[in-house]
Amino acid sequence: MKLIVDANILFSALIKDGVTRELILNDKLKLFTPEYIFEEVLNHLQELEIKTRASKNQIEEILQELIDESKIYIMALNSIKSYKKKAKELSPDLKDVPYFAAALKIKCGIWSNDKELKKQKHVKIYSTSDLLNLL
Repeated sequence: MKLIVDANILFSALIKDGVTRELILNDKLKLFTPEYIFEEVLNHLQELEIKTRASKNQIEEILQELIDESKIYIMALNSIKSYKKKAKELSPDLKDVPYFAAALKIKCGIWSNDKELKKQKHVKIYSTSDLLNLL
């Protein structure tokens, strides 16, 4: 199953070695995320440092390990550029536009625990609970 991974999912996996991290590493999932994810990590770095009790370098290493081990494919922002206009129309929150643009390009759903994203009907949103029930 192909999915776009939202930042809140990666943050959850960074913070705790639990179900979310297990799902990220599940071979049944082929995961993608726009390179915008790194900007989001930087924007929430202090919060992540507090919650993980890790340094910036440690957080970056854990993130890189998750991406490498799960083979999350990083999508260049210029590769989803042509989908941004439509994504802006669909996304309930402007910060999620890159995730919607990536989903439109690949024609897949988004893995996110953000309930606001489910308010639109064009792109399927899967919560962690949804994925646990499917797999």
